[in-house]
Amino acid sequence: MTNACTPLETSVDDFKDKIIRFINCFILRQEELVLDQLWVCNGVILDELDLFFNGKIQEDIRIDLHGAVISPGFIDIQVNGAFGFDFSNAHQNVAQSCDVIASKLVMTGVTAFCPTIITSSKQAYCQLLPQFRAYREKPGCAQVLGVHLEGPFISKLHSGMHPKSHISDFGSDPVQTLLNTYGSDLDVVRMVTLAPELSGSDLVITELASRGIIVSVGHTDANCTALENAVTAGATFMTHLFNAMPMFHHRRSHLFGSVTHPNPELFVGIIADLVHVHAAGLRVAEAIAPGRVVLVTDSNIASGLPDGDYTFGEQEIEVRRGV
Repeated sequence: MTNACTPLETSVDDFKDKIIRFINCFILRQEELVLDQLWVCNGVILDELDLFFNGKIQEDIRIDLHGAVISPGFIDIQVNGAFGFDFSNAHQNVAQSCDVIASKLVMTGVTAFCPTIITSSKQAYCQLLPQFRAYREKPGCAQVLGVHLEGPFISKLHSGMHPKSHISDFGSDPVQTLLNTYGSDLDVVRMVTLAPELSGSDLVITELASRGIIVSVGHTDANCTALENAVTAGATFMTHLFNAMPMFHHRRSHLFGSVTHPNPELFVGIIADLVHVHAAGLRVAEAIAPGRVVLVTDSNIASGLPDGDYTFGEQEIEVRRGV
C-alpha cells in the first residue's frame, strides 16, 4: 500500500528500505529543469525501467513536492555568516551561530558548508577555533565540514572587506608564523585562503596540504608563475575567481593562464549572483575551467535578512532590493 506524505511528516527511519517515489517535481536533465518524478531507495536513485521489469511498480511511499526542485544538496565552502550571525565575530557563541545558520541553510538546499573566518586578530582565532572544535551538529541541519580560514595571509592590494590592520605576511619562519597565528591544532580547519606571492607561501602550502587541508589562492596580486608554483606546492583551489585579484591584461602574466592549464586538480570558486560577476564572466569561467567551477555564496551576516544597514567585521554594509 502506498503511503502518501510530505517530508515534514516523516523521519529518516521511516524511509529505510522503502521505495520512495517523488512526484510533481522539477529535475535537472540535459541542462534543463523538467517536470518529472524520481524513485529512490536508501539514498540510491532507481531506474524506472528496472523497477517495471522486476515487477516493482508500486512505491512504498509517495511524496508530492508540489513543483519544487529536487537535486543533490549544495555544498557551500564559503559562508562568512548569515541570518544575523557573523563567523568572524570573536565575541559570538559559535554553537548558537552554527545551529541557527545550519538549520536555515538546509531550507535553501545547502546540506553542508564551511563556516568562514575572514582576516582577524590572533586573539580572535584563539577564541573561535576551539569553539568550532567543540561544536556538535544537530540532526536535520546542514553539516559543518570544517572551518575555512580566509586570511590573514593575503594581499593588502586586494583586501576587499578584510581589515588591513590584521593582514600579515609569513615572516622569517613561515610555518611557525602560521601556527602562531591560528594555533598549533588545525584539526578543525578544512580550508585556508592565502596569497601565493607572499614570501614563504610555498612552505606553508606544503605544510597545510600535508595535514589534509585544502589550500586556496585568493585575495592575491599573484601572476601566472606564482600560481603555478602554488599548485606545485599543493594548492588546489582559487577563491572567488575574478574578485579580489588583478584585472586581466593580455600583455601581462596573469593567473588566469594557470587556470586554463589542463590541471584537473585546480578548481575555482565563483560568486554567481550576477553582481560580483557578470553573466559573461560566468561563461568565461566555465570556458577556462570546464567542470572545475564551484559555486559559492560568500554570504555574510546580512544574508537572509531584509533590506537595511549592517556591520560585517569592521565594515558597514547595506542590503538594497535583496542584494
